Amino acid sequence: MIRLFPITALVGFALLAACSNEDDPVNDSVNKAAIMPMLGAVMHSETKDVLRLAKQGTGLDERYPANQTTPMIMASGSDQWPVVEILVDHGANIWAHDKFGTTMPQMAITSRILPGSDEDKARLRVIETLKARGYPFSPRGRAEILALEKDGKWPPLEVAR
Repeated sequence: MIRLFPITALVGFALLAACSNEDDPVNDSVNKAAIMPMLGAVMHSETKDVLRLAKQGTGLDERYPANQTTPMIMASGSDQWPVVEILVDHGANIWAHDKFGTTMPQMAITSRILPGSDEDKARLRVIETLKARGYPFSPRGRAEILALEKDGKWPPLEVAR
């Protein structure tokens, strides 16, 4: 019983540290230096941070370990189309997919964002940019993308990133 106390105490302190106030300046500096800063900025809808990081070329194509999603795919999944536009304009890989074959262009087609809103206008600009860069519309499905990649045909060789 006495041997378990130090371990239990350490676990408790770790949990307290993880649950501490996010507005604390100390935690803020730690969060800014996160291992995956771009994914963190997208997850927290911090458009200014996304722009700052994109201008630096930081984390444009970093991958979330659990499902291999990118910041661009994550932003499109939550209809953050101005953020997607920033990422695309700064060189994020438009051909990227997660481990399920999900892509940002698929999300652009199936988005339920309010038509005519600023977010929708950004979504439409993203679609035009994708078309200009040779992305096929309508986008291929998830299973097809995974099969094409398995065969070495994704992304298509004739297109530039």
